[in-house]
Amino acid sequence: MGSANIANITVSCVLNTFTTGSDPLFANQWHLKNTGQDGGTVGEDVNVVPVWNSNIMGAGVRIAIVDDGLEIAHEDISPNVVLGQSYNYVNGTTNPTGSDPSHGTAVGGVAAARDSNGLGVAGAAPRAGLVGYNPLEIHTSANEADAMTRNAAAVSISNNSWGANDDTGGYNASDATWRTAINTGLTTGRNGKGIVYTWAAGNGGEGAGSLHVDNSNYDGQANYRGVLAICAVGDDGVRASYSERGANLWVCTPSEGRGGHGITTTDRTGTAGYNPDPTNSGDYSNRNYTNTFSGTSSATPLASGMIALVLEANPNLTWRDLRIILAQSARKNDPFDPDWVVNGGGFNVNHNYGFGVANANAAVELANPNTWMNIGPEITFATPTATVNTPIPDDGGTATSSTIAVAGSGVGKIESVEIVFNTNHPYVGDLDITLTAPFGTVSRLNEPHTCGDGECSLPGGTWRYSSARHLGEAANGPWTLTVKDMATGDTGTFTSWQMTFYGRAN
Repeated sequence: MGSANIANITVSCVLNTFTTGSDPLFANQWHLKNTGQDGGTVGEDVNVVPVWNSNIMGAGVRIAIVDDGLEIAHEDISPNVVLGQSYNYVNGTTNPTGSDPSHGTAVGGVAAARDSNGLGVAGAAPRAGLVGYNPLEIHTSANEADAMTRNAAAVSISNNSWGANDDTGGYNASDATWRTAINTGLTTGRNGKGIVYTWAAGNGGEGAGSLHVDNSNYDGQANYRGVLAICAVGDDGVRASYSERGANLWVCTPSEGRGGHGITTTDRTGTAGYNPDPTNSGDYSNRNYTNTFSGTSSATPLASGMIALVLEANPNLTWRDLRIILAQSARKNDPFDPDWVVNGGGFNVNHNYGFGVANANAAVELANPNTWMNIGPEITFATPTATVNTPIPDDGGTATSSTIAVAGSGVGKIESVEIVFNTNHPYVGDLDITLTAPFGTVSRLNEPHTCGDGECSLPGGTWRYSSARHLGEAANGPWTLTVKDMATGDTGTFTSWQMTFYGRAN
């Protein structure tokens, strides 16, 4: 990466309105305003500046950074920190800085670094409140679950730029206590409107430098229906090679991609962190900042900050309303990618991009409380388990299929689908598994891939896949699960499967 050029920028601040700002490094924050820096494509950003200029900057919205820590004393983070509301799982104090908060500090800056203070950068929601929780320092199931619901009434968005290990190809189930905590946050958080959980889709794509290609649907946290799986695109709007595919993806936001063009954000104060020696790295001379942040770890807080803008514009949105607004307002990027289809609900959807790249200005306009009507109560419909017990032919791609005819579900518009698949196949990485909806929309749940040692068998022979691709479709009708074995040497049986639909009547 070449040396960064820092432009001279004129201060322009009226009330909370931000035009070009007084932040010296804002000109390098192409993910917020892409003017073609370093050869990027003009306009490939999340379109936050028009929202800021309408005096919406995240004020009154609290984002929890759930990570390895958060340096709450950082010069560009401290003005937005909600005093006394963070938590350190190591020592029980309200200072979440911890032993090495490099990752969480960079994450926090992407979401909500303070704007217009003449110091460094701006976050996507530069006036949102920040709190930090550091359960990753003592990573236990209990701490994970606690971080999902801590201060649940006051937290609007829980940012989670972490998850299962990447580059293994393996299947990593979520913990039952974690799922219970997420469900609690959805039903009771934010005074009953639900915490919005953003989750990194994962960095194990084929460009991650591993022989094993991950899919976001193999991560039992990123594919849980209560979270938003966030993928990454580069400054050209094309999928970052490390960003995992998946039927569970919701939206992408910009992160490092083409040409190694990284993200400019806050770094640990001084010589610690991502920018210890700028003379050799081409990073900023001010070591409190870095231009090297990357991954879906960076894409996720960008989504969180953008969501904070939407929730300031309309605080009455439920977590379910917010998801639909993101999908409806997302921009169809990389339009020539052959995976794009229009589903039965009228949504553009893609296994690489979910519903597309998040668009803050379009989302805020759609969420206008004068025109947006909150959706109706959630309806859940679970099908009986279909027993199949059919051998899966080895190699050659001969299909084994089973159809469940759904009737009387009451779900006129799907919001998510969970698919529980059972097999005794010892190497599930051989399998191509697709779900075909009554409308014809296909969700590819499992892709043929290799795994690390012992990583390609399903825990207990069962896996819960998730699909966002049927948003807005009706549940009633025939749903077909098709399984193919695409490699020789391992055989097994398609044992059974079951679906659960979440959605609303209309």
